[in-house]
Amino acid sequence: MYKKVHLYCFLFLFFFISLIFIFTLSRGDTFVNYGFSYAIRLGEIPYKDFNMVITPFAPFLYSLGLFIYNDIVMFYIEQAIVLTVMFYILEKMLGSKVILYLLFMILSFPIAMVSTMYPGYNFMLIFLFILFIYCFKENKSDYILGVILGLIFCTKQTVGIICFVPTFYYLFNNKKKFLMILVGYLMPCLLLFLYLLINNCLGSFFNLCLLGLFDFGHSNFQINYFYLILFIIGVLYLLFSIINGKNKLLLCYGLCFGVLVFPIIDYYHVSLFLLIVFYFFVDSIEYDKKINRFFVFLIITICIAWIVVLLNYFPNISVSNKNHFHFVINDKKYNDNVDSLIDYVKSTNSNIVYFMRGSENYYYKIINDERIDYFDLPNYGNYGYNGIDKMKNKIDKISNSYFIIDSELINNSDSSQQYIKELGKYLIEKSKYVKKIGLYNIYYKS
Repeated sequence: MYKKVHLYCFLFLFFFISLIFIFTLSRGDTFVNYGFSYAIRLGEIPYKDFNMVITPFAPFLYSLGLFIYNDIVMFYIEQAIVLTVMFYILEKMLGSKVILYLLFMILSFPIAMVSTMYPGYNFMLIFLFILFIYCFKENKSDYILGVILGLIFCTKQTVGIICFVPTFYYLFNNKKKFLMILVGYLMPCLLLFLYLLINNCLGSFFNLCLLGLFDFGHSNFQINYFYLILFIIGVLYLLFSIINGKNKLLLCYGLCFGVLVFPIIDYYHVSLFLLIVFYFFVDSIEYDKKINRFFVFLIITICIAWIVVLLNYFPNISVSNKNHFHFVINDKKYNDNVDSLIDYVKSTNSNIVYFMRGSENYYYKIINDERIDYFDLPNYGNYGYNGIDKMKNKIDKISNSYFIIDSELINNSDSSQQYIKELGKYLIEKSKYVKKIGLYNIYYKS
């Protein structure tokens, strides 16, 4: 028991340090997900005060720690705890083979599995599904199974809906079991419904999280063919296991989890699905425990490789400590631009509207202790049905305000870019150019 405590303390520190000093280099979703919890901590209401296209369980849960210490460091602490508890559950199911799972999770080449470590709601999604697998295999209460599936819906609505589908198997074989799971499933969903109803944002929730998905899927559909092949291999493995293996129903749940890959079939989303596929693979194999020493050696080697890459390929990296953003790794030039823009914003007496990349908008807003609003996440699919026209109407109503726009995003010809360039260009047409700071163009709308 004493050794286990040391092991999980080490795992917590490993995850925590990794989240701070390595995985924040890809910080887009990190800053935005922290921003959701930051806004809730301020008393803002999702879907009403700011736009969000996921169900709110993870942002609400992570916001609790921010009442103790409202900083992204607390956000990392909470997610390191989630990962540590997840590995505790995995060890109960996989035994000593859990070290192989950890090795796979931090793999960076040739498959970027390490992308699953980028902070956000994905940690909660993976944790809940691993917890569901554990409770399913341990024959826990059907109510508990239903509640976990309901929490998955409250974390990511599409995954929660599709992952409930295999439960209909019981409708024809064990109606009592089906009803118990259904009741458990509806409990967290009903609480979410009441929250939305009480806060008068049920309509905007459906608009953003359901109707908005159609626009999101149409505008953000991307395929990385290497990862499409990996996704197909994962699906085929699960189908083969369903046909030839045990726990067929549980494997069907795992197959349904793959819906999270759509519509963006890339390294990040496919890697999340492969984590579940790899669990079933590791669970099905046997090997000599002595080989775990070799796996530990590989983990240490990979960690050293991360450090070498950081030092050699990012020589101008510096650690900044801004308000609510301590220990954030940035390029030194970028930090200088941040300071220049913050100084300029403080020197103005007019309203400031940030209309850059979502993560940048959240970063500057939070540094300045400002509230999050609908302008701060200008991505396709993030404004619901006919959302772009609605945002143009909002822009038309704004006056005596400065708009800060990233010129690189406007000029970027990448078709997979999620930023709504049409709105950025519309702002430029309606405003007068003032000056440029770094990549940022500043406009004034009288």
